[in-house]
Amino acid sequence: MPVAPRQTVAVIDVGSNSIRLLVARALSYLAFEVIDEARYDARLGSGQAGGNLTPEGMERGLRALAIMHQLAEAHGPAEIIAVGTEALRRAPNADDFLERVRDRTGLRIRVLSGYEEAHAGYLGVINSTTLTDGYLLDLGGGSLELMTVEGRALREVQSVPLGAIYSRETYLHADPPLPREVRALRKAVQRSFVPGHLPPVLFATGGAVRNLARIIRIRRRYPLGRLHGLEITRKELRRLARELAAVPTEARRRIPGVGSNRADLLHAAAIVIDEVMELLGAPSLVVSGQGLREGLAWQAIRGESPVLPDVRAASIAGLALANGVDIASAEPTVEAADRIFEVTRPLHGLGDTERGLLSDAARLAGIGTHIDYYNRDRHAEYLVHSGDLHGYAHREVILLAALVRWADSGTPDLSPYRAITNGDDARKAAILAAILGLARAVRRRAPSPVRGLRLDLEGDALSLDLEADAPLDAELHEIERQRRRFETVLRCRLLARGPALVG
Repeated sequence: MPVAPRQTVAVIDVGSNSIRLLVARALSYLAFEVIDEARYDARLGSGQAGGNLTPEGMERGLRALAIMHQLAEAHGPAEIIAVGTEALRRAPNADDFLERVRDRTGLRIRVLSGYEEAHAGYLGVINSTTLTDGYLLDLGGGSLELMTVEGRALREVQSVPLGAIYSRETYLHADPPLPREVRALRKAVQRSFVPGHLPPVLFATGGAVRNLARIIRIRRRYPLGRLHGLEITRKELRRLARELAAVPTEARRRIPGVGSNRADLLHAAAIVIDEVMELLGAPSLVVSGQGLREGLAWQAIRGESPVLPDVRAASIAGLALANGVDIASAEPTVEAADRIFEVTRPLHGLGDTERGLLSDAARLAGIGTHIDYYNRDRHAEYLVHSGDLHGYAHREVILLAALVRWADSGTPDLSPYRAITNGDDARKAAILAAILGLARAVRRRAPSPVRGLRLDLEGDALSLDLEADAPLDAELHEIERQRRRFETVLRCRLLARGPALVG
């Protein structure tokens, strides 16, 4: 049975490098929120060149799993899912370790096949991005999965033991590695994969991928604090791979952004990723902040239909639910904004992409209210910037946040985000904010007494006639407050009429 809304599911991922916990609360069958997370660098697969897990690795693993199990149980989950990946797949003594885990903690760990691991990682990525046709790379401590995605469906999986730990222990013996060792690792990648014939679109997930993205974000002085959705160019990745491989571990540890727990492995991960990009001819990769653990959570919540039908719609609904907003109550405002947008299209010339952002902003405009009503606009902007919002490029996140920030007044300021936005985005944001403000004025009260809205654009004048069985003084007053901004930005006159007690 799928996990029901408001219930929690705990996922424990026993990897070659780290053992990680994710605790997720189902908000609906389309969304969940993370309520706890933990990581323990057990290095279960360290020293496994001969195949067997080492006694030291098993002890670290047992300690980590005892901690993770206690943390998971504290949330009273409907289900605890514990899985193992490459280290346990290839260890002849894996059964001994699994039995010791059962005896000490009661956990029953299911060892995933290479395909099962890839499929779970695919679900985490496909339910948080707009990947339709292309490739997905999932790099762990033990294995590397390269997946082919067509029409959002998983078509092919190539899984090889070229994770960060195994790549370093097998090929990069010197510190820093010798040029011939680096060449040997690159050749191993070349021998392991056969590229398909899809467009060279590449998404990537895994802890090492996120760490590399963090370094690049610091170097760019990137103005948005998100790793999910960050696009890294091939040139950036190759330069970083060479830099990491040119210095010993202690020097690598001092590079800003390098995780201290990954300093001895990150160069291997960067070399492998760079070579995969070379094989695919990918000019860039997009970072996914979700992967295997989130994919397993989706399986628990959605059962036999784990792929979301619409990532953006589900994400908007999830962010609203997580912040106390009844998204259904916003639909009258969405409808009003959509109609105003369409009628004024000859004036602004914007397209369906902007129309979609306007609708999403109308649904999210109230998410800051539960934090602090008087600073709700700034809180709404922060929640869009940093919340669990998926399926949007970073530029779209900036625009969406600007709309919810300036939904009621003012002119959106995109100047802090020049590195992300385009030259015409300030104009677009101003137009969409003005339309949203007018739509919110029309639907000032909830439930709205407005039962009809007639719009007519003649030349440079927009007539807005409100129909209701009751006076609309509140709505007309709010429309008047929005008039100056709307007329200035759209360069048209606004004529509003409706039943009123006064005037």
